[in-house]
Amino acid sequence: MYAPRYLRDGFLPESMLDRAGRRYIDDGLPAIVAAIKGADPDITLQAICDRLEAIRERTPRGRSSWQPSSVKMLLERAERLGLLSK
Repeated sequence: MYAPRYLRDGFLPESMLDRAGRRYIDDGLPAIVAAIKGADPDITLQAICDRLEAIRERTPRGRSSWQPSSVKMLLERAERLGLLSK
């Protein structure tokens, strides 16, 4: 890697070796999943998958087919964000 040489020779600032900041995380999907769960607290993970596919909401990776594990992860994130109570 050439970065240390470029830093030593003054071509790049020292801040180039600083740690990268946090990525922006979109709260849209957890909010949608929390709204679906809030409207029907007894809904299954698979039923939430079916609803997300029906409204053509893409997965975090951009796919059109949802898996229950992805919905579970979003429900947990929604809880941490305070969008959903236990």
